[in-house]
Amino acid sequence: MKSVFFTLVLMFAGAFAFAQADNSLSFLNSGEYAFYLDKRGDRTFYRGYMYFPVSDGNRVLFARSIDAQTGQQENFMFTVNDDNNGYPTVISDLQASVPVTAFPQIIVDYLNFSTLYLRTRNNYQIQSLIDDPWDGFTLVFSFNKILPFFGFYDVKLKGENESKYILLYGGILDADSASQFFNMNPANMNVVPAARDRRVPQIPVKSEKEVEQNGVSIRLDENWQYSNNPELPGFWLPLATIRDSQIAIERANLRRFSNINIFSSNYFMFFKYTILNAGNTIEMNTVKIQEAGNGYQMECYITDSNARNYFRTTLVLRGNDLIIINFSTFADIYENNKDYYEKIFASVRVNR
Repeated sequence: MKSVFFTLVLMFAGAFAFAQADNSLSFLNSGEYAFYLDKRGDRTFYRGYMYFPVSDGNRVLFARSIDAQTGQQENFMFTVNDDNNGYPTVISDLQASVPVTAFPQIIVDYLNFSTLYLRTRNNYQIQSLIDDPWDGFTLVFSFNKILPFFGFYDVKLKGENESKYILLYGGILDADSASQFFNMNPANMNVVPAARDRRVPQIPVKSEKEVEQNGVSIRLDENWQYSNNPELPGFWLPLATIRDSQIAIERANLRRFSNINIFSSNYFMFFKYTILNAGNTIEMNTVKIQEAGNGYQMECYITDSNARNYFRTTLVLRGNDLIIINFSTFADIYENNKDYYEKIFASVRVNR
């Protein structure tokens, strides 16, 4: 079985090749989707979007608008055409599940949000707050290129703290599973479980030593044990279970992959594919990214099998080698022992 790392690298290479088409949707992947909570007016809506290219070459968008109070739903399908500057301005072949008497808000939003992203994405490397001025007010978008679809987490009125438009979750579907987009219930997805009623295990104080894997050294105490499990190789910390925390270090030579040298300037794309493939388990409001040494580091919380987990991934480019340092742990253990884990993170060194 391939490791998660190599699977993502191969996906990245293929997806990048797909995304080279010169059009306003080139920043999206086939099957990429996202759901948002729209609280801008007197009524609250769930807004969902999914992109799929079709066999005739058209770029098709699917959209869902759901009234959060009544559950009333409207579905749309349309194609997108660009102006001479490469911005999406024309909607054609609009199909709707209900009679349309005016241009639907969800389509107006698509044009506004995607155009704003395309106009401003070269002004920042990965993330930025972007002002969008209108007559009498200004909207502030929290853009982050590793987030799904429009690349922002929320929208606020400038000078206010309340989010008016919020990313709930996103992911990616293939042609065989695309219909799932219309069966998803945004009200029930990505619900953070209540804190587990348990006594968080203590980490015993033990002597430390430096260990190395794939040219990366890290200082661990004797609580950690190395596991050569073919699916999850790395260092495991057994406390209440045999693997309450895990550190895995993987390495690949980029010359094995055509055009993969793009990692040197597009680190964020690797993290985006990580998030898309984690799908509805990611808590989008916890996603953070920052520079770390010779690369970038992403952290987030993930809800999986009714347990909350903390993840931190560091991506480093060393010569022709791509190095991934993955850390995961139960969230309650991390929260109760942050200093312990931060000390471990600070000890990481790429030696070769």
